[in-house]
Amino acid sequence: MILTSFEYKETGWELKDLAPLKPVNLFVGRNATGKTRSIRAIRNVAQFLQNNDFKTDKSFETELKFGSKEDKSWTMTYSFKITKDVVEKESLVVNGDILINRTKLTAKYKNTSVDPPSDKLIVQVRRDKSLYPDIEKLMEWAEGVVMVSCSGISNSLGIAEIASRYSFSNLVDSLSEGEKKKVKSLAKTLGYNIADINVIEIGRDFRLVQIKENLVLLADTQLSNGMFRTLYLLCFIFFIKHDKKLSLLLIDDLGEGLDYRRSVDLGKMIFNDCKEYGLQLIASSNDAFLMDVVDIADWQVLSRNNGKVTSINSKNNPDLFRKFRMTGLSNFDFFSSDFIDNYLNGQQK
Repeated sequence: MILTSFEYKETGWELKDLAPLKPVNLFVGRNATGKTRSIRAIRNVAQFLQNNDFKTDKSFETELKFGSKEDKSWTMTYSFKITKDVVEKESLVVNGDILINRTKLTAKYKNTSVDPPSDKLIVQVRRDKSLYPDIEKLMEWAEGVVMVSCSGISNSLGIAEIASRYSFSNLVDSLSEGEKKKVKSLAKTLGYNIADINVIEIGRDFRLVQIKENLVLLADTQLSNGMFRTLYLLCFIFFIKHDKKLSLLLIDDLGEGLDYRRSVDLGKMIFNDCKEYGLQLIASSNDAFLMDVVDIADWQVLSRNNGKVTSINSKNNPDLFRKFRMTGLSNFDFFSSDFIDNYLNGQQK
């Protein structure tokens, strides 16, 4: 199943009706419009669902809607509200049938009263594929959400945004010999003459990736950030083909720190591979090179008014997108010019 709509609200900040989300999506928007925060909100909700012991001193609420690529008529809507570790509201509706209906005082699953802990969601404590298959679908989706922050991919700082499962050494380890050859070939087309790439173990607890470039052996810690990011993302592209559990790939700042050629080529690879392997993608970028090669039909243009973030896309403003295509301007001009503002101001008159 894929995420088709997302809303999130906490004190002082709200992401309103981010829909419709498609199999691949690119979030664009001027600085401080909420691109990174929106991607992190999706990641945080998925982590919250997974982690029974996760605590927060915030009050927040969220609504997620899902669809199916195989069955266009299938829908799922899940929402909940948390206030200082107390579940005040929780709802799960599948194909119009109310499965979970919970308030601060009562909780029901299929009209049968249940008594979950006040600080736990019903979907967290009712895990059984046979008894609660729809809950299991939701939880498996949450477990398959992974986020990569390109600005956080650094050979000196480590990859703080990525669990150890997605460390550079683990990604390289997952590659077959044939895939390693493809990574080396792709790296060469991007300007890196890589002859070999292997994982080296130093002692029991330390692993690094060794790269042979132009007959010189380099550890991953010796690479430039641009080279490290490029090789990491190339390996990650092949990794997603192995991990059948991945449901949603979130990439923040795609193209960050890369030049024109690498930004465009890597962006194309990632978007095309996610489409080919059926992995939903939500990426954010203000990279002009990347924006020009991603169809604006896959864009979500984010804007912020005080603490409320909303999106403009080809579904909720089809005439805007149709008129822009007729101008013959580049995709980046759609974002950087005053075309959107002028159109919306004209609609309000």
